[in-house]
Amino acid sequence: MKTARITRLAALKRQVELQKWMSEASRLNNELKRLNERIEQVDGLKKLYNDQLRAPAITSKELVGIRIIDNHLNDRRDIDHNRRELLEVERQRMAVMLAQKKSQVESLQTEAKQLKKAEANERFERLQALVPLKRNS
Repeated sequence: MKTARITRLAALKRQVELQKWMSEASRLNNELKRLNERIEQVDGLKKLYNDQLRAPAITSKELVGIRIIDNHLNDRRDIDHNRRELLEVERQRMAVMLAQKKSQVESLQTEAKQLKKAEANERFERLQALVPLKRNS
């Protein structure tokens, strides 16, 4: 028979595991936020360089330089978008896992409470059995 203490310890172990996963999810969210900011920066730079292309009297050397920079920015944007897609998939997977782990912790805590209550009732009944009955005189 399980005891409340063992179940409570299992719940604590799962809770520590849940905290580790929540920490990992937080790091993932921070990485996504940083990546989104960088994507916005790259888009802003692309817009500035594209505006520069429209400037009058641009030399061929400047044009080649801007095209090279534009290609590098396109590469960076593609890499960042692909990474963001991967991180979004990972975040969704992690959200499901966190929900499952949270559910496990809650069910173990509930079970521990029920077992503790049952153990207390059992102890009370044993004590009641030891108490002598009053005599009716």
